[in-house]
Amino acid sequence: MLAINLTDNYKRTKEWLSLAFNNIERVIRNYKINDYSECVFKIQLSIKQLQKALIFLLGFQFHKIHDPSRILESIEKNNNIKIEKEILDRIKKVASLAKDIEGEGTATRYGIIEEGKLITPEDKYDKLEADKYLRDLKEILINLKEIFKEIPILVHDITSITKFIKECKDLMKE
Repeated sequence: MLAINLTDNYKRTKEWLSLAFNNIERVIRNYKINDYSECVFKIQLSIKQLQKALIFLLGFQFHKIHDPSRILESIEKNNNIKIEKEILDRIKKVASLAKDIEGEGTATRYGIIEEGKLITPEDKYDKLEADKYLRDLKEILINLKEIFKEIPILVHDITSITKFIKECKDLMKE
């Protein structure tokens, strides 16, 4: 079981989860209408928000950050923080999966310049790219579900996570 201080961090955890869930709903809608660039952008946003929820749940605070996987990595490397090995392994997995989409930076929103030419998000992110990041999102959700399962106040959120895992799987079957 994950031992944490049940203070204001629960409130912040639930706020970040709510933001992430709203964006995952947008991921699904955009994927269904083949708007893959917007889908990838919302995947990126939701993955960051999911990580921030986890960081608060673990009892940590942070200032504005665009690569929360760095905080999760620092938690896993800090020997003074006592977390069960299974939970720590799942935190490592979340951070590892998140780094890829975080590495896209602003390209998901503004595109990139290659050889002096703007490559728009619509040109850069196709179904193949969306599927790759959707798989990462699904795996992050699976790991968070396992981390959250021992925390009664997150029961409703686990139900939402389970629903989103299934929806991600269903989208990739089409």
